[in-house]
Amino acid sequence: MTGATPELLYSTLHSSSQRTRFRAKWISAALILGSLFFACPEPASAQETYCPESISVEQTVTKIPEGWTVRQDEAASTLEGITFYSGPPDEKAMLVYDKWTKRNGLAYGVWHFQSRSSHPTWLSCRYSFTRVVLAKQLPAETSECTVTYDPKVTVSGSPEIRKIDCH
Repeated sequence: MTGATPELLYSTLHSSSQRTRFRAKWISAALILGSLFFACPEPASAQETYCPESISVEQTVTKIPEGWTVRQDEAASTLEGITFYSGPPDEKAMLVYDKWTKRNGLAYGVWHFQSRSSHPTWLSCRYSFTRVVLAKQLPAETSECTVTYDPKVTVSGSPEIRKIDCH
């Protein structure tokens, strides 16, 4: 820099080095955040958290009718329906939704639960083409679940479950 005074040169270099450090910090932060984004597995869908979308089942026939043979269909059993229970499902205390609404072509069922009740809330998941039902107890602090249905799509005659959201 011809004709530059030491003060001007210093302030220019100082500003330039500050800008370089500032950019370097932002680039470092962007790289760290980007690596976290790509390194972290994709979050499970709400549905997977509560009911697997499908299961593989092996069923047996206890008595094969004369002249017939048995084979296994390779199709997975897809989620057909859900039921909330007050207590374990074996007690058969099924809970009915508190609110049912329709909007934008979807239907929403909302269930409210007493959190930390003496009767814990259970969820059971029913699947197409099988009598197998999965069930699990929801966390004690669960106070509400909203289930989103698509009535335009059916699974074994029931509206497709799009999403299960509990908190």
